Amino acid sequence: MQQLTLDISLRDGFQFESFYTNRDNADVVNLLKLIALDKEQGQFFFWGKTQTGKSHLLQACCQKASITAGISYLPLKSLSHYGVDCFKNIYNASLVVIDDIDIVLGKPESEEALFHLINETRQNKQTLLLSASNGPRHLNCKLPDLASRLLWGASYQVHELSDQDKFLALQLRARQRGFEIPDHIVDYLYKRYPRELDTLMDILNNIDKKSLSTGRKITLPLIKDALKE
Repeated sequence: MQQLTLDISLRDGFQFESFYTNRDNADVVNLLKLIALDKEQGQFFFWGKTQTGKSHLLQACCQKASITAGISYLPLKSLSHYGVDCFKNIYNASLVVIDDIDIVLGKPESEEALFHLINETRQNKQTLLLSASNGPRHLNCKLPDLASRLLWGASYQVHELSDQDKFLALQLRARQRGFEIPDHIVDYLYKRYPRELDTLMDILNNIDKKSLSTGRKITLPLIKDALKE
């Protein structure tokens, strides 16, 4: 049974199958698949720059694990207005995922709440996944005890995709939606829009919606129309 915290739900499409896995990230993806199947337990720390796909992978792990287990997914960027209350009521989940812990670092009350949560998950033998933009040794924690707790377990870097890998990731997502996006169209997008993966995926979604709503094939004129809206 899926246990989601407060009013946060998992994002459609964030699955392992829709994540383009290059050589650099293969080990991280394989580990998260094992965690989702409860074949690896403990505390794990995942770090990397924004737009590397950390949230995608953590939600993919939650999606797969939720088939057989209770989960608690806490995306701290979205939960900041709840304060420390967002760290409560996670004891029934066998998998606890805290995404973007950078958001609460430097805030004494939140740091203390996160410190206690980490202690609770270890005491309850819950698997805990944490993510941040930097490795656990390079975070600005005000609470020394929290800094030491973040070092429990192994840490893994999620690597940023190259432009070529982003190109292939776009084409993978398009195929999963049932259409092909030719090389020249990706080139067109690259020349006119930021090469951030989330931005490119949002553009792809708009193109797909425009094609479905109008019944038109995905061509350069359709893309120009979709991006005007």
